Amino acid sequence: MNRNTLISIAVAVCSMLAGVALFQWYEGRQEPFPAPASATQAVELHSIPLVDLDGDQRLLSDYRGRILVVNFWAPWCAPCRREIPALIDLQRSYPAEQVTVLGLAFDGAEPVRDFAAEYGIEYPLFLAGAGSAMYNAALGNPSGALPYTALLDRDLQIRFQHNGEVTREQLETALQPLLAGVDG
Repeated sequence: MNRNTLISIAVAVCSMLAGVALFQWYEGRQEPFPAPASATQAVELHSIPLVDLDGDQRLLSDYRGRILVVNFWAPWCAPCRREIPALIDLQRSYPAEQVTVLGLAFDGAEPVRDFAAEYGIEYPLFLAGAGSAMYNAALGNPSGALPYTALLDRDLQIRFQHNGEVTREQLETALQPLLAGVDG
């Protein structure tokens, strides 16, 4: 191997190690979130804890009786950024007591707060934090893909799931049977 190849390999290895170290440091800075003893432990949907941007906790069951559009997203995710206006518009089209969009963000409170202010997000936002594996498992996103959207009926049963950018039309099509009181 020539000297340039060795230097390139050394730079690549150092970059990888720096990335791992940065990730570990960032994860250590995250606020603690409630999570089950095992990431794969089955969690009943009604008992899922949700931590808002101020650190206050709610349960998914607090929203029972409403149709929920639960959207997994992050401010740095390009497809997530593209679908947010459709989710904002969807929430504005229905009374919150009937249909509620819940944003589950995979980032820290400050970037999420800044993004929400910039985009005018008015629906409830929560942080995934250390509970991300639990949320993914419980809401049917085993791949951990972003964005991901799950539609839950009034009894918190998952009726629609979508990996990737979701459109307003897809959500409306999935919502209509639930709004009419027919299981989807």
